[in-house]
Amino acid sequence: MSDRRPLWTVVGLLALASLLLWASSLMTWSWTQHSDPLAGVVTTKLTGSEREAALVPLALLSLALIAAVVATGGLVRRIAGGVVFLVGVWTVWLAFDGANEVFSTHPDAYPFATIAAGHGIAVLAGLAVTLAGVLLVRSGHRMPRLGAKYQAPSQARRVSDPDRELWQALDAGSDPTASQ
Repeated sequence: MSDRRPLWTVVGLLALASLLLWASSLMTWSWTQHSDPLAGVVTTKLTGSEREAALVPLALLSLALIAAVVATGGLVRRIAGGVVFLVGVWTVWLAFDGANEVFSTHPDAYPFATIAAGHGIAVLAGLAVTLAGVLLVRSGHRMPRLGAKYQAPSQARRVSDPDRELWQALDAGSDPTASQ
């Protein structure tokens, strides 16, 4: 398996999670009815972002984590993977928080499927972020990092290809023909 495939998988999972969290924030998460003497039966609907204010910031955090994952490498990327994992667990917990209250007491004509879909999409987003965190902790140190091929010449490994050594000397600003 290529070293790049897990990195693109993590990026894809985080982008998908961001999109799912945003969609979930727009869906109905809570629905109640009560009778008002003047207005009759009043229906109150709360979207995901009204019920759980953290959904949109979590979607934006998932996008920001893409940049953090791509820009880091080694141990720092594994630590970022731990943060990604914790964000995923928090997202799953947030989707389940209060769901029992919403699903246990419901009025007639309750849109169960709509509300279950809103919570379910948030759970899927949380699972995607959690899986991305697991992949980063497990194999983040082996994934390529941004700018790895543009390292400073003193940090680069010694190459045995003479043509490449000439180009590296030119990149470093020296004349490779002066010593010959």
